[in-house]
Amino acid sequence: MPEMDDDIFEKYLKAGRAVAKALDLAEKITRPGAKYLDIAKLVEGEIINSGCELSFPINMSLDEQAAHYSPIIEDPLVVPEHGLIKIDCGSHYKGYIADAAVTIDLGNDGGLYEDLINGASEALSNALNIVKPGINVAKLGEEIHRTMQKYNVKPVSNLGGHGLDAYSLHTGLFIPNTGGGMHNDKLELGKAYACEPFSTNGVGRIKNGKEITIFEVQNTKKKNMKLTERSIAQKFRDKFGSLPFSPRAIDFIKGKQRINDVVDKFLRKRVLRGYNVFVEVGGGIVAQKEHTFIVTKDGAHITTILDND
Repeated sequence: MPEMDDDIFEKYLKAGRAVAKALDLAEKITRPGAKYLDIAKLVEGEIINSGCELSFPINMSLDEQAAHYSPIIEDPLVVPEHGLIKIDCGSHYKGYIADAAVTIDLGNDGGLYEDLINGASEALSNALNIVKPGINVAKLGEEIHRTMQKYNVKPVSNLGGHGLDAYSLHTGLFIPNTGGGMHNDKLELGKAYACEPFSTNGVGRIKNGKEITIFEVQNTKKKNMKLTERSIAQKFRDKFGSLPFSPRAIDFIKGKQRINDVVDKFLRKRVLRGYNVFVEVGGGIVAQKEHTFIVTKDGAHITTILDND
């Protein structure tokens, strides 16, 4: 296929710059004692102020949490003195998505934390360095796995990168974080992807935790709903479309309890689906590093860095 249309390319770059600025801010303000809600408001606000919209709410996942914890309404959590927190942000500009993440060592404790962070970060760099049109995703997984072994940490085998498209965070293509396995997908010229190595000192797999803080509107209309419920369901579709959201962003229902009640009801009725917080199976600490990139004839063009022109 031909390389990406120039107009679409520029939209991906704009979205990427917004995420890069947001993560740069997050690294500066995510400090022990800071409120999760304050960080979320400022970081998500940076994306909005850049002229983009959220493609998903900020993820702030601590230690054994690998992904999907987003601050809840009136969230009491504050950043602890020690640990690893993953900040994962997403934006879109007219549907074209950027997705990136960093890991912060809250206590500057080094040691294992440093190995986890460096293992994930170097794995990402090495994987992006071998990107080319037509490369099998298994090659990227092998590179990620090999790099992490240098740091004596494990890749999380059931998490990985993904394809991106207009208003779609996951196109079905999976970029593995481990070597081996049956992966026949190949990266295509002119397509966008997110590569996200996760490292751990645990088992190397994640499972669904009990908490659900991120939701998404299901695309099928449900029967046996009251007229008022249908009206509210349509408001969810109008505001969030196909992209994940936090109840913090619901502005067409008033009051924390009322919002939570409606979300719970719509989960039961399958108007909404929930994303469980992912936790490491063995309770291991998890680090993450992620960038969005476009496949060009010269390799990976990373969109989620500040100088992405």
